[in-house]
Amino acid sequence: MGIYELFFHTWYGGLVLMVISSIIMAKACDVFEASSDYLGRNLSEGVKGATINAIGSSMPELLTTVFFLALASRQHLGRDLAASVGGNTGSAIFNSIVIPMLVIWIVIATIAGVKGIKIAKKVVLRDGLFLIAAELILLVLLSSDYITQWHGWVFTMFYLVYLSYTLLSMKKDLHKKEIIHFKAENWYTHFQLKHNKGRTGRSWLLLLGSTAIIALTCAGLVESCIGMADAMKINPLFIALVLVAAASSVPDTIISIKDGKKGNYDDALSNVLGSNIFDITISMGLPLAIYLLVTGQRIDFRAAGPTLIDIRIMLVVVTIITMAVFYFSKELKKRHVLYLLILYLIFILYAIGAASYGAGGDDMLAQWAGAFIDFLNKKGGISDSLQKVANGITSGWR
Repeated sequence: MGIYELFFHTWYGGLVLMVISSIIMAKACDVFEASSDYLGRNLSEGVKGATINAIGSSMPELLTTVFFLALASRQHLGRDLAASVGGNTGSAIFNSIVIPMLVIWIVIATIAGVKGIKIAKKVVLRDGLFLIAAELILLVLLSSDYITQWHGWVFTMFYLVYLSYTLLSMKKDLHKKEIIHFKAENWYTHFQLKHNKGRTGRSWLLLLGSTAIIALTCAGLVESCIGMADAMKINPLFIALVLVAAASSVPDTIISIKDGKKGNYDDALSNVLGSNIFDITISMGLPLAIYLLVTGQRIDFRAAGPTLIDIRIMLVVVTIITMAVFYFSKELKKRHVLYLLILYLIFILYAIGAASYGAGGDDMLAQWAGAFIDFLNKKGGISDSLQKVANGITSGWR
């Protein structure tokens, strides 16, 4: 067996490739974090996390969508788009649950005297409401029989509205400017800060370079996802939903943890929420819009769409639960780590059961997941209702 067959046609080779890709992403993320920290030095707390950090750390999700579309054969275009959406959805669920869980746990465990963290209600409310709105648009529009470039442009425009609102909400104090000190601690920060002149240009160079490295790892993630799914004879959606989602969320995780350890709790959470909005809108919408505009195609989604209905509903439910926890808790403490852990374990068990059900399995998890999927897809049920609404909205889109 050759190296190519090992990594791209076996489940264990694909898993190894994903781990390697995640490690490379983590290293590139350190460079990205240093450059974005300098470039965002004049943004108010909560805004930097929702804009520069969120956009840059979501490059893996955007680029995995690009590669899912670019590498898909025409006959598997709908299936691979569904896998891409599954990866972005799984990443959003991972971000909403696992990253806050890790931030709370690490901050409490490593910083003396800290027994909980406080998040500004305005950050939760602003980003949380935009996120739920984006997920509802995703829930409805991806129920269409056919996906067109206009689906992608709708998602893209929604993000531009969110970005504009976020930037306009930033309050600047013209009479008092905070002085921020940056230290050169490693090779890339030495390069970035070696002279006062040109620091911004060198920061942009590091930002673009680290993003390019992340792009290379994304191609490996996509190929390993499809190879693992073929080897295991399951829909690549389920590999993307858990493994690709976790791997592509490494930058978000590292940046949020670093912000949390610095005491920038608002940035830590707004990075998570801003990344989720970016994942659902730009990461999926922009590559989709450009791809279908250039190729002049539309994607037959009648077979792939119903496989996503349960995941899209689960995403909305998870977001509402986590936003309620963040908004109504005066402080996020150790018990909240346990709540979030239980919630993510339920999601993982469901994903395993859904994959088993889709492959024809009859184990307990498959029966549990299958009952939910069958309920959603029964004739005249939720899936059919969403499909009618979506087709009514998008029937004139070409």
